[in-house]
Amino acid sequence: MRLSSGRPRVKPPFAYYGAKVMIARKIVQLLHAHDHYVEPFAGSLSVLLAKPPSRMETVNDIDQDLMTFWRVLRDRPTELARVCALTPHGRAEHASAYDLDGQADELERARRVWVLLTQGRAGTLRKTGWRYYCDPAGSSSSMPGYLAGYVSRMAAVAERLAAVSLECRPALDLIDLYGRHEGVLLYLDPPYLGSTRARNYKVEMSGEAEHRELAEHVRQCRATVVLSGYDSPLYGELYEGWHRTEIAAATGQSTGYHSRTEVVWSNRPFPAVAPVLFAEADA
Repeated sequence: MRLSSGRPRVKPPFAYYGAKVMIARKIVQLLHAHDHYVEPFAGSLSVLLAKPPSRMETVNDIDQDLMTFWRVLRDRPTELARVCALTPHGRAEHASAYDLDGQADELERARRVWVLLTQGRAGTLRKTGWRYYCDPAGSSSSMPGYLAGYVSRMAAVAERLAAVSLECRPALDLIDLYGRHEGVLLYLDPPYLGSTRARNYKVEMSGEAEHRELAEHVRQCRATVVLSGYDSPLYGELYEGWHRTEIAAATGQSTGYHSRTEVVWSNRPFPAVAPVLFAEADA
């Protein structure tokens, strides 16, 4: 599938809790012109993969296991795709993948991360149940079919990451470092406030104090900041006076999809958006 510009559509090689896959291109429409694109909360890189490449791009996540996956995919895509394709869909396979602290080399660690995200429920590196289907009416594809689909995305993702810088530091450090420059656009997709969702992030940020601290750092930025999340009285207070828009979204994996409204805030006016920028649906 292609965007209306003819650029091939790239999607993440796994499902991820809180990812913006279904609304990524709508978020891209809201991004201001920039020379350096920075994501301090990388996650599944849904928005990076949906946007045209910038002159400079940097992505970061404090989760070392997740960043190991992205680095190995970029550097050794053929090898990683091969070992993932050879991995069976199995309960024991999923259970053994939690051993990320062992002596496995980076290729095997990356494979285990992929197994946890694709065979676990909710798309998280936290301990969850195994993802499988009993009732054939519950899915249009088998789980091995889904896994093969994720593997098929790896080559395109690796190519997209070839010119992207990878960081693995606390997000606030990235915001302070890159946020001082006007040519930078910071896209922030932090873990949702704990009162608005379930606790499925491996690295949590559920408390009010952490979100207040984030806002303090963000408000010091000279860079353009675009931040997405769910509406809440706290965020209404923290980002009062910022430009704001809403996107209809859906969330949920193990319990089905549910309608939610994603709110996007920015310290700059949003660019004018054409009513129909993309020909295809976002799903």
